[in-house]
Amino acid sequence: MDAYENEKQPNKGVEDMAVDVPGFGSLTIADVRALTFETVDEAERFYSAYSAAVGFRCRKDEKGESNGLIRWRQWVCCKEGTRDKKYLEADGLSRTPRKQPRVNCQARFRINYNDRSRVYMVKIFVPNHNHELATGNQIAFVHAHRHVSDATLALTNTMTRVSIRPCHTYEYMVEQAGGYSVVGFTMKDLYNKLDQQRRTSPFESDSEGAISYMRALAAKDPHFICRFTIDLEDMLVDIFWRDEHSFVDYQCYGDVLIFDSTYKTNVYNKPLVFGTNNHRGSIIFNVAHNFR
Repeated sequence: MDAYENEKQPNKGVEDMAVDVPGFGSLTIADVRALTFETVDEAERFYSAYSAAVGFRCRKDEKGESNGLIRWRQWVCCKEGTRDKKYLEADGLSRTPRKQPRVNCQARFRINYNDRSRVYMVKIFVPNHNHELATGNQIAFVHAHRHVSDATLALTNTMTRVSIRPCHTYEYMVEQAGGYSVVGFTMKDLYNKLDQQRRTSPFESDSEGAISYMRALAAKDPHFICRFTIDLEDMLVDIFWRDEHSFVDYQCYGDVLIFDSTYKTNVYNKPLVFGTNNHRGSIIFNVAHNFR
């Protein structure tokens, strides 16, 4: 593989580590110094797997680059360095300063590119930490080593379609894996991944999203009504909807309608039509939009 493509490969994760090593936890300095890597990503996967076995989280540090080629790259412990003193003093701050997460740990891993052999060789490896490391079951809960795979996400979506909640799906996966420390992520990670999926894979347009949302409401509410018109160019012209609660409100208070243009606060600059109940509280009878 060309060294100029050394950071353009996707991160395959710890389970896809291509380096053949006997056991990350038992590696000595001499063992690590003898390793070579074809790409920077390969070295990063190695050090990530090593950090997971030992019980800490690593992060990228400095790098040297020349003519598009990364000449050297360094990774350090997440507790390397210290925070600036101005962020630790309470004077003048509206909030109490957070605890100092970094303790100037000197553990690091650096590789240099060798022009003769055209591989990356280990230049610096410092395994010693000045803080406690995660041990046993704690390692699985280190943030950098938790990951929700695409297969897990697909299973959760399938379970959701048959009315099984994500929290119950998570408990099922924990039982299948053999424990919380083995499943590889927490329930919060799963919910965060689902939320990310909803945000990053929406619909082609706001109109398509609105229609899909109306169909979902109609499936749950037998009194829900939605009408919309699409032109010859498959564009949404107008849409009208009303739910059960709005229908009951209209039967009770439908003799008073208010058109208030001050409600033009959305991106479409459309007015809202609403009514008022016997306590002079605003109630919505229905919602209609014309997109022309």
